[in-house]
Amino acid sequence: MKIKHKQLQVPDLNKLKSVQELCDMDQPYLVNSEMDNLFLKAMKESINWHSSKNTFYNNLLNINKFDIESVEKIEDLQKLPYIHANFFKTHEVPTVSKDDLAITLTSSGTTGQKSQMFFDEWSINSGRRMVDFVYDYYGWYNPDKKTNYIVSNYEPEAGSTRGTTNTSMFLTHFAPANDMFYLLRSNGRGGHEFDAFGAIEKLKEYEKQGLPVRVVGFPSFFYFVIKQMMDLDMEPLKLSEESLIFTAGGWKGYADQQISKKDFAILVEKQLGIPQHRCRDGYGSVEHSVPYIECSEHNLHIPIWSRAFIRDTKTREILGNEKPGFLCFLTPYITSVPAISVMMGDLAMIHKAEKCSCGLKTPFIEILGRAGISKNKSCAVSASELLKKESV
Repeated sequence: MKIKHKQLQVPDLNKLKSVQELCDMDQPYLVNSEMDNLFLKAMKESINWHSSKNTFYNNLLNINKFDIESVEKIEDLQKLPYIHANFFKTHEVPTVSKDDLAITLTSSGTTGQKSQMFFDEWSINSGRRMVDFVYDYYGWYNPDKKTNYIVSNYEPEAGSTRGTTNTSMFLTHFAPANDMFYLLRSNGRGGHEFDAFGAIEKLKEYEKQGLPVRVVGFPSFFYFVIKQMMDLDMEPLKLSEESLIFTAGGWKGYADQQISKKDFAILVEKQLGIPQHRCRDGYGSVEHSVPYIECSEHNLHIPIWSRAFIRDTKTREILGNEKPGFLCFLTPYITSVPAISVMMGDLAMIHKAEKCSCGLKTPFIEILGRAGISKNKSCAVSASELLKKESV
């Protein structure tokens, strides 16, 4: 069953016609020359949109002597001045008025470095619809099947704007919740505590019920739950084969304990009976909210709503495939903030589609690590620091 999508419209259809058309595309990994041309047109519309309404962005283009008339093919977009993701941690540069903002999301930094991103109705709902399209593509939309949830994230508190919690809650709407358990439980004192034993009891309960189980959120915490089961010499559980593991947020604070995606999937199948191909990871951020979701071979293919490339860590020059450097993204969809060309703090490589056997035709990203992690901690770190106070 496919999701019945709410009709969305860009803020100005006359000025953003191609952006609308691109974001209405429901085939996440379609590859052809028409798609490249549409993406190019959409990017040019988005550049004009922000430069005409945002003084900061217009100045950025002028200082860098960027001429939109010189953009004739996809590769020319690499000349577009980028904004580092860290910029949004210390600056507020919305393109639209405050009256047009629908929601403000923050990353979960622990060193005072919190990105605060502003979304109008189009931007937040268009990003969410992209996730819908990917879930549709993989057949993960199951509105008729009650599902139990393990949410590997913070239990929500009133007024919470954490981007990761917001995302995890959003991911629970693809199948109706029968029960929901948070691994990071609110302690009523403004903090959260990791509850591995509570999660284990819930998993036992869910096994008896026989309903599908979905795990969403940080991979690290759910791994610690499985590890606790193994430390206790528990018999493996047999959860419904229709269960789904969908993790995101990374392992940054526990890099020394991180295991590969493949090993994680093998462990999940061994201990919980969930098939490896139903154990997926995702990548994204509040600064660049396009969803990158693993294929069946655990690779992050680039969807049609974005393009990615790599910059040299020293010179910032564009690098080709199979070369490590800073990960950079282009996307035209966001109209509320000029985050249309963003350089992340992540080190990565880009591989050709042929390097993956899943059958998708778009290139895929390999995340290698994070640069300057001591001062550039991301959302998983605050949770991991909390974990250090617990016995895991």
